[in-house]
Amino acid sequence: MTNADLPDELRPADEARELGAGPHDLRARARILAAPVTVVLMGLCVASFLATLGACVTRIEAPSAMLTGSWIRLEGCGDTLAGLGALRLSDLWLDGAWWRVITAGLLHGSWLHLVLNTWSLWVVGEWVESTWGHARAAVVFAISSVAGCLASAAWVEAPMVVGASAGIMGMAGALFIGRVLGRGTVGARLSPLSARVLGIWLAVLVGLGFFVEMIAQAGHLGGLVAGGLLGLAWSVRGPVVALGARMGLGILFAGLVLAARQPQGRARYDEYLGYAYLERGRDEEAIVAFERALEQRPSDAALANAVAYGWAKEGRELDRAERLVRGALEIEPENADYVDTLGWILCRRGETEAGLVEIRRASALSEGKVAEIEEHLETCATAAER
Repeated sequence: MTNADLPDELRPADEARELGAGPHDLRARARILAAPVTVVLMGLCVASFLATLGACVTRIEAPSAMLTGSWIRLEGCGDTLAGLGALRLSDLWLDGAWWRVITAGLLHGSWLHLVLNTWSLWVVGEWVESTWGHARAAVVFAISSVAGCLASAAWVEAPMVVGASAGIMGMAGALFIGRVLGRGTVGARLSPLSARVLGIWLAVLVGLGFFVEMIAQAGHLGGLVAGGLLGLAWSVRGPVVALGARMGLGILFAGLVLAARQPQGRARYDEYLGYAYLERGRDEEAIVAFERALEQRPSDAALANAVAYGWAKEGRELDRAERLVRGALEIEPENADYVDTLGWILCRRGETEAGLVEIRRASALSEGKVAEIEEHLETCATAAER
């Protein structure tokens, strides 16, 4: 056998260097080949993000500003994300678009979001694949991601949810249970992993969710619990424990699905539903939803404005609408949306000159970037000329 017939890892170092593969390259290649599911998931996340950027650039008026700020947020790309499969909660409730709980885990809302999640995915995914194999790595990520999305929907924590973090938390939860309770092969494979470090890492991530508003805390916890149950089923010997873990996972999913279908008890449910109705032109249903939400949170300025705007669109209850929006403006006097609502109410009531003053101020506050305000300005100005 000549050197050309030897596998890469057995070739002399000088020949490997001639082929462009140094020792570190060989180790990296071996690690990548050993974790194909993790690599594919990372690739899907990156590809999905690039597709989101590309699609959003073609849809918005100021793509350069969006690209500049995309490291922290994809400003103005909500519709693009929704079109690609983000978990927009109103689509679950109104359209039954449950497929979104599958696709949302591969989408991300910024470069920072993507980088943090892909790095974390590599850290935990490599361990999961080496411990339980490729198929189970895919299973734990997918099930944990879906459980996290369902938990976010059940908790109604944001109108739209994206990100791989629920799947990552599930992988980490499985590893933690496997490291602490695993016996036999699982225990041996995870013995180099520090249970203390992993536990602290999980505790920090969960703790941050209570203070950082943009973190989907319910999604993280849903994924963590689902992954932990899978780790229990795969790590502890004995059919009773394995069966109990699988039954627990089934109960968890059943509960989350039931809670996510119509979570009327959650504070934001009627608010998000109202905005969805407004977007669909179902103004009367939007007003009813906003009124229910306002009953629960009567001092919420955004809700007061939403109810007022709904009545303004309908052209009814304009006196009450004015009282509501003026109350909102006492809290946030420079809010362009609230100022626009007041101006639109005045225009709808026939007080076009006074209405134009307010809408022009709203246009100045928003720097002319809000299409709806500019449309109101044009419509009210046309009415004033008659």
